[in-house]
Amino acid sequence: MNDAELTRALRAFIGLPAADFILHREPMLLLDTLVDIGADFARCEWTAGASPFVGVRPGTPMYIGIETMAQCIAVHAGARARVQGLGPPLGFLLGTRHFRCSAPYFEPDRAYVAECRELVRDSQGMGSFACSVQLDGECMASANLAVLEQPQ
Repeated sequence: MNDAELTRALRAFIGLPAADFILHREPMLLLDTLVDIGADFARCEWTAGASPFVGVRPGTPMYIGIETMAQCIAVHAGARARVQGLGPPLGFLLGTRHFRCSAPYFEPDRAYVAECRELVRDSQGMGSFACSVQLDGECMASANLAVLEQPQ
């Protein structure tokens, strides 16, 4: 299947719950909905404040953005697996590089978009993704994530 055919198949999943594509469940499931996807990227919406990481502070700590980015990568991998008739793959976050954020917290009850864009992937499941978390089109956090997807 070429990238154009894969993208067409993946786009049928837009609007579905992120939980349909990953192994995470409450309270560790942070993403809500798959809002866009293609052969090399995915975007998922999530609402800050609906996570177990909210304490007495005014919102979700910005470092939780790394997990939302990683879960977005997992949604992308799970959607690609579903196109092939497989279940969600097991994956591992191996590292984070160049993490940047514009505030100490994600504001509560705001809809954010986590985005991942594949930079490279090898046949053994190693991959690197450029990721971000956006609020109303403004980048609130960004990082490059290294991941390993366990072959099925």
